[in-house]
Amino acid sequence: MNKKDISFQLYTARNFQPYDKILNYFSDCGIVNIELFGLESINIENFTSIMEKFNITVKSSHFSFEALENPSNIIKRAKTLNIEYLIVPAPPVKGNEFKDQFSMTEDEWIIFGKNLSSYTSIFEDSGLKLGYHNHSFEFRPLPTGKFPIECIMEQNENLKFEIDLGWTVAGKADPIFWIKKYASRIIACHLKDFSSSDKNLLDYDSQCAIGEGFIDWKSILNEIKNTNCKIFALEHDDPKDYKEYISKSLNFLSNLEV
Repeated sequence: MNKKDISFQLYTARNFQPYDKILNYFSDCGIVNIELFGLESINIENFTSIMEKFNITVKSSHFSFEALENPSNIIKRAKTLNIEYLIVPAPPVKGNEFKDQFSMTEDEWIIFGKNLSSYTSIFEDSGLKLGYHNHSFEFRPLPTGKFPIECIMEQNENLKFEIDLGWTVAGKADPIFWIKKYASRIIACHLKDFSSSDKNLLDYDSQCAIGEGFIDWKSILNEIKNTNCKIFALEHDDPKDYKEYISKSLNFLSNLEV
């Protein structure tokens, strides 16, 4: 895999700021593109300056579902940074824990999918693509046997998909099956690995550098090649050392023949 095709979700390094030092390290490693998070509130001027300084681009970004209340703000910020792919990473915030966001009935998942999809044309009219990013919870079957990810994606064929391959595995789903199912709608993917299938995969400490875990990346990435995927973003939710995570992951992927 060509190193220049590998992006990095900046959320991984959020606890190691300042970002100018982080992006400097990315540049030294050969990373030329990053994926942002929290687009609705980041300092646009600051990021523009840093990216120009280190010759790094940003093609995609996450932003909260709640930020869709003001889509013009998201669109304006995306245009300023030359972002094309805009991703909502989870349903609206509720409850005290992150997992509470995903505690919804089938009807609630369908309503969420309809609400999210209702914005696709607004973004398309501005030359942008709107998508959804999964966690593990969307692959837990509902009482009817339906999966939450289906409830979301079935509401509008123009809604795109950023498939988090690691979280898909953590949800006990077959990533290749879902890649094939949504091949025409996948615009991006997250690469996330786990040290052992015997661990609690919802525990961030179970995550590891790409290639050091049990996921069959060669098979999965060969299947991803049959989709419209444009972004291959490394992500670890809470690395102890983001530099070690990046260097090991890049070394593995750059030597992987796919």
